[in-house]
Amino acid sequence: MPTTRRRFLTSATAAFAAPLILPGTRAWGDDASALRTIRLGHIGTGSRGGALLRNFTSAPGARSVAVCDPFDHRRTNAANHIEQTQGHKPKSYVDFRELLADPDIDAVVIATPDHWHVPIGIAAVEAGKDVYLEKPLGYTLAQNQQMLKACEASGRFFQYGTQQRSQEILHRGMELVLNGTIGDIERIEMWCPEGQGGGSLDEIPMPDGLDYNLYIGPAPMRPPTQDRLTKEASWYCADYALGFIAGWGAHPLDIAIWGLDFDLEGPFTVKGTGHVATPDALFNTLTTWDVEMKFAGGIEARFMSHRIAEPVVRAYNDTFRGDGTTFFGTKGWISLSRGGASASNPEWLRQRVPAESARLPYHRNWYHGFVECVRDRKPSPGSIQEAVRSDAMSHLAVIAIESGRQITWDPNSYRIISPEPLNSKMTAPSRDEWQG
Repeated sequence: MPTTRRRFLTSATAAFAAPLILPGTRAWGDDASALRTIRLGHIGTGSRGGALLRNFTSAPGARSVAVCDPFDHRRTNAANHIEQTQGHKPKSYVDFRELLADPDIDAVVIATPDHWHVPIGIAAVEAGKDVYLEKPLGYTLAQNQQMLKACEASGRFFQYGTQQRSQEILHRGMELVLNGTIGDIERIEMWCPEGQGGGSLDEIPMPDGLDYNLYIGPAPMRPPTQDRLTKEASWYCADYALGFIAGWGAHPLDIAIWGLDFDLEGPFTVKGTGHVATPDALFNTLTTWDVEMKFAGGIEARFMSHRIAEPVVRAYNDTFRGDGTTFFGTKGWISLSRGGASASNPEWLRQRVPAESARLPYHRNWYHGFVECVRDRKPSPGSIQEAVRSDAMSHLAVIAIESGRQITWDPNSYRIISPEPLNSKMTAPSRDEWQG
């Protein structure tokens, strides 16, 4: 039996022995704990942040008490939503540092552009706040390690924005994989939507009601453009993100490592190719990619963008979905996506994992689960440790593609063994006051 599955079967039951927490139930605390209201601050209230705000204002036991955004209209919209849904007026901040200094806030929900995720996340845990952090994790590999160390040093609770883990079919499919339904795992395929090119570089007048310096933060200072102030820039512009290879890739990569440890068995190699559709435009991250990984435990993996993946996946699965993770074993395959699940033997997906089998932590509602875990101080179903592991794969993929080299990565020393000079790609400069 491969080391990956053997280690899961011998250790997972102990590691995940905490009782399953479902809405309406109590555990991990006494009656006083169960009645405690968690006071949330929302940092970033734009497109994704607004969606998270709507999710959390409906979470039992949570009260959204503060909002923060450098855009006036976003703060106003968020505050209005809280007044309409929870019946009170929240505090409003332009600067996240002022929100973090507020002693009346227990936890924060961070949904900023990608380059702000870890700097604000670290500041939050150091300020004594628990953190829900939207994916992807860091702008660099070094940031990810810094976030991990900050969480461990502070003892604060962290939950990653990989809400697909709350889909019942994905949870059940993963438990089938982990308990040997497909036999010994041999390889994994992962794919997600590709990136986007374009984006105007034409300067526009500075918009009213925006703290532009704070919006740009640690990124290079550039003139404002119409497209720079959009969610697309925070996904596809290299000043702020790795691109969709990380932004959406976080989901299938997270499923690939959920409950497995194949990436921790020892040094593994990464190589790949990719294409940037518009390197001279604003949206200048990878639009397509095809990456191969070989792990020390014997499992191989391939990570692809949508159009590259489609013919590959359709060769064995007629039900192709825009993102997914397929596990191939000695007995067949199971493919998991937010759009559903498929298997070489469809009967497998109608099976229930026996109660005595190794189980994964699970909550039916990712956002309610965060509130319960903060209140009851129970382990996170989306831990910082797993976030660092899955996010490393997208960073390594980008470094391998941009360098044109095969990379050997040691997850234990958290370094590139070969070519060693590429360790310089683990960091990136920060602007002015945001350095360090």
